[in-house]
Amino acid sequence: MAVSSPLVVVGSVNADIYVEVERLPVEGETIAARSGQTLPGGKGANQAACAARLSYPTFFCGQVGLDGHANLVKDALASAGVRLDHVNTVDSPTGHAVVMLQPGGKNSIIIVGGANVAWPKLEDGISRLTANAQQLIKRAGAVLLQREIPDAVNLEAAKVAKSAGVPVIMDAGGAEGPIPEELLKHVTVLSPNESELARLTAMPTNSLEKILLAAAKVQEMGVQQVLVKMGETGSVLVSGKEPPIYQPAILAPTVVDTTGAGDTFTASYAVALIERQTPAEALRFAAAAASICVRSKGAMPSMPERKAVLQLLKEHPLTEEKLSPPDEKVSRFLQSSGALQCRHRDGAAATKIETPNRVDSKPNGFQGQASPNQHMPKVMEGLKIGIVGFGTFGQFLAERICGQGHEVVALSRSDYRDVARRLGVSFHRDVNAFCDEHPDIVIMSASIISTETVLRSLPVERLKPDTLFVDVLSVKGFPKQLFLTILPPQFDVLCTHPMFGPNSGRASWAGLPVVYERVRIGEGARMDRCNRFLDIFSSQGCKMVEMSCGEHDVHAAGSQFITHTVCRILGKMKLESTPMNTKGYEDILRLAETGEADSFDLYYGLFVHNPNAVQELQRLETAVACLKKELFGHIQHTSGEQAFSVAKRVAEVSMC
Repeated sequence: MAVSSPLVVVGSVNADIYVEVERLPVEGETIAARSGQTLPGGKGANQAACAARLSYPTFFCGQVGLDGHANLVKDALASAGVRLDHVNTVDSPTGHAVVMLQPGGKNSIIIVGGANVAWPKLEDGISRLTANAQQLIKRAGAVLLQREIPDAVNLEAAKVAKSAGVPVIMDAGGAEGPIPEELLKHVTVLSPNESELARLTAMPTNSLEKILLAAAKVQEMGVQQVLVKMGETGSVLVSGKEPPIYQPAILAPTVVDTTGAGDTFTASYAVALIERQTPAEALRFAAAAASICVRSKGAMPSMPERKAVLQLLKEHPLTEEKLSPPDEKVSRFLQSSGALQCRHRDGAAATKIETPNRVDSKPNGFQGQASPNQHMPKVMEGLKIGIVGFGTFGQFLAERICGQGHEVVALSRSDYRDVARRLGVSFHRDVNAFCDEHPDIVIMSASIISTETVLRSLPVERLKPDTLFVDVLSVKGFPKQLFLTILPPQFDVLCTHPMFGPNSGRASWAGLPVVYERVRIGEGARMDRCNRFLDIFSSQGCKMVEMSCGEHDVHAAGSQFITHTVCRILGKMKLESTPMNTKGYEDILRLAETGEADSFDLYYGLFVHNPNAVQELQRLETAVACLKKELFGHIQHTSGEQAFSVAKRVAEVSMC
């Protein structure tokens, strides 16, 4: 289960066929491309990947075909951390696009709808979305739509969302036709670029003043808020009768490819609003994300991680001095609207709204609509997370946690300074220095058999009085009791078991299980902190399983411990490859190698600290005894010389 209201993206997914050309061909002309490649894309998939890369729980609802492109795009989404539970396979080719990329990052795109437009044409009253997809939308933090799928599907998703008070953000890109009036009335935020706004309103949009007038016309069509993307000029948000908010672009040093920049902007804005950033803050966050996107080739591959966005925002801080924009008419318009200009230290302007109570009255920026996230924390800065035990698994966790924008400080007796420096982790070998860092969360990542000794060695009185302690051991009852016995009662306790490691989780965490129990968690901000930690896993697409520590150990003994035991038995048999290996035997050889490679301390810890392990060993011994009895019992039914030969071999083996 997800631990916070997810972002649900209903939309398109494409295989983008890139060709790099010096210029576009004229009619009847054939030109040679400098290079070509196929990359994952599609407006819906791009936006889902962007949100997931920003470490927010994201689900994608869409359709793919039965071809090779389907695996390309699904693997890319899963690697980004997007949940694919609601992706359907249909008897149509996966959507694809031809992207003609010119020098300077300019592009022209031709789209082939394929599976994206192959949704069933059903009668009124019958849903195109499954019941599970509808329930997902109803518990979402926001729903994000685009126009590369049929308007009827978008309308259905928007109606479901609005019925549950869930905000709907719609990117106007993807189709040239008019947007149905009924659909617009169900949209909370419509986000067109300048040309899309011009088509929608039949009004000029060649200046900021004209854009504001066109946006006002869109509001007359029923949309609450209009967010216009203006490329390198920036963006502007028009919201009801509130003064408009103008955000300049954060210009990239070099523009490589603008494909996906608009998708990045819209998705980042959605994530920021769900996280209760103000509209002005959300615009800055989105501008930074889009700036990073245009610096690399490809739409989905260029989507930034949260850590990079936060770093760019630090490099472009705001000051509160007033500034007039270059357009004098726009300056007068904004001033008459009550807007205030602020300047980045690098000289770029951004407008803020002079409405002191606005953030309190509308905490998530969705005006005039109830939000399912009224008590959701504002996520601006990352957590400070301490890792005790910086071995292979600790380093594995640290790399992914840092990539999500959190600060990591590590403690280990061994010298891992070089590894820590490479990962961007603050490293200590002294427990006092580690505790004096005052992390929000301490992860115990020592081995099972050393956990108690390590925990008792920590001067916990030097930590924050409400520190959250988390274990990641393969047994649960043992660390739970240990934490409750040793740690001060004001400390929070969360027991978790990420059921994967550096090998199985190297490429992606999507679909991998994480078992957890909130053992002792305070209310308010402390519960929010716990949920944010769990979001580190759920945002990467992990399967979150909440169960008691005792229940975990029962299941683990019958699965994890018995797996380790069988692998070790096979390892002890010293099996060797033969010239006539079957596939089954090769699988057994791999299991034997696994048993030999795993740490005996881990196996011993699973045995000693899981009270159910002994019972599983007894079950294994009983099973072997029963099998021998069955085999030897058949000897009695074997006649003559063959029975004597078998009995002799059994006796010889027994003597050995």
